[in-house]
Formats: sequence, structure tokens, C-alpha cells
Amino acid sequence: MSEAIDPAKAAAALMQALSSTFAEMAFIDVEPVAPGRAGPDRFSAKATSFVRAAIDVLRPVSCRIEIECQASLKERIEATLFQERRDEAPGEDEKNREDSLLEILNVISGVFLTAYFGPGPDIKLELPQYLYFSDGSEGAILAEAAADAEGDPIRAVLRSIRYRY
Repeated sequence: MSEAIDPAKAAAALMQALSSTFAEMAFIDVEPVAPGRAGPDRFSAKATSFVRAAIDVLRPVSCRIEIECQASLKERIEATLFQERRDEAPGEDEKNREDSLLEILNVISGVFLTAYFGPGPDIKLELPQYLYFSDGSEGAILAEAAADAEGDPIRAVLRSIRYRY
């Protein structure tokens, strides 16, 4: 990452992005908590219902934005976004339901970047993806925001990444 990130400003922008995106897209209220409360103990490798997704930001800075949550929250998001369609055509749009969390991450990233850098920056994002395992090369945590999403913990993490070409 070529630009220094202010951890306090980034954490506040991450929290704002989590809160506004979940409220507007999934109708879920997200309240901040101390990072340790929704942090590593709730999202450890031992947690069986843990979901983690990431999107790499290429511009205006090089970094990765991750969200971590319990599978129950992912299922609530899917149900909210696709309830009407599921009632009309059961079994259809399975892939779209699976991508619900990835779409929310995409919006969170745009909201975060706009909150942090202001309107008008040239933004370039990779496609969001689920992270199924850790290879130990995730990068240093620059900022994080931990929250409670109506009883389900959620955490957004901003990481430093270095691309290898």
C-alpha cells in the first residue's frame, strides 16, 4: 500500500459503511461493539458457522476489505433479499442467494472508500470472493470495525496487501 491509512478514520468509515449498507440493503440494524467482543474468539478456526469474504481494492489505494460473520447472518441476508422470489419460484436463483453477502461486501467497499476519500475518487475493485481457508499471507490489519447485527456478530477488516506480478 503506497498511501498511509489513518486507522481511526478507517475504522469509523468501516463502521459507517457496515451500518448504512446493512440498514439499506438487508434491513438489519448494526451497532458498534468493542473489537474484542465480535473479534477473534467469535471468528476463530474452531467456529463451525463462520463465513468470511473479501474484496481487493486496487484504486485509490491497494488494500483488502473483509467481512466476517456467522452463517446465520448470511442466511438472514439471503432470506431478506430473496424472500419474495423464493415464494414465487422455489429453487430458482440459488446462485444469486449465495452471492448476497458478496454483493453487500461490494457495496460496503464503495461506501467505505467514499467515506474515507470523499466523493469522486477513481475506484477500482476486484470481484468479491469467499475465503474458505487461511494461507497465512492475509496482510497486516490496518483497521477494523466490530458490530452486533441484531444479535449476530460481524466484523469488517481493512488489510494491507501486496500484489505479486
